[in-house]
Amino acid sequence: MDNAKEWFGYDSLAFFGRVNGSISHELKNVMAIISETAGLLGDLSELARGGKSIDPEMLTSSTDSIIEEIQRGFTTIRQMNRFAHSVDTPVASVDLLEILDLVCNLSGYLSFAGKTNLQAGAGTAAMAQTCPFILQAILYQAVVQTFQNTGPRSKLDISVQPKNESTWRILLDGFYLNDLEVFPDDRITRMATLIGVSINHDRSSDRLEIEVPVSIGPVQGNGAAG
Repeated sequence: MDNAKEWFGYDSLAFFGRVNGSISHELKNVMAIISETAGLLGDLSELARGGKSIDPEMLTSSTDSIIEEIQRGFTTIRQMNRFAHSVDTPVASVDLLEILDLVCNLSGYLSFAGKTNLQAGAGTAAMAQTCPFILQAILYQAVVQTFQNTGPRSKLDISVQPKNESTWRILLDGFYLNDLEVFPDDRITRMATLIGVSINHDRSSDRLEIEVPVSIGPVQGNGAAG
């Protein structure tokens, strides 16, 4: 594990940039709605100063809208902080359900994202020692790629279950690719190999299986892929 900090190469940076771009877009939308609503309140204030009668419901609705967007902004920032801190420790013991929850939330900021349904298998918590950031990158790309093909009205069922004592299996049911597409591509394959993850896509059942070792094995190279 001595060279674990070198894992965050070009592939990981590209993922980091893409996610930050979607988060900043979400926050921009929040600020735009707050700005428009504040402008409406300003117009209503001017009308009131001019002696016009103002419906109190309009004021209440505008205030509620601003409060709702502020809460939405705080939620987005909390997810951003969770994502940012995923690079703090290159290798850590993590709950796979927490990783998947964050991935589902981050993918939801994309305009074409559908609905994700995350389910836990029976038994103990799905704990694994791995590189959280790289695993997030793999899972995020899987979720995003299927939604790019299926659109916002689709649903992706995600579950975690043990395969055996040394491996967890993450199942994505509803995973869909066009005929000419392949998942994983070379970039995702490099990242998966680095942390001992295997990926199998069954086109006949629209299912993607991602197998994650309970404990990461020896480092496969230095991770500075590009």
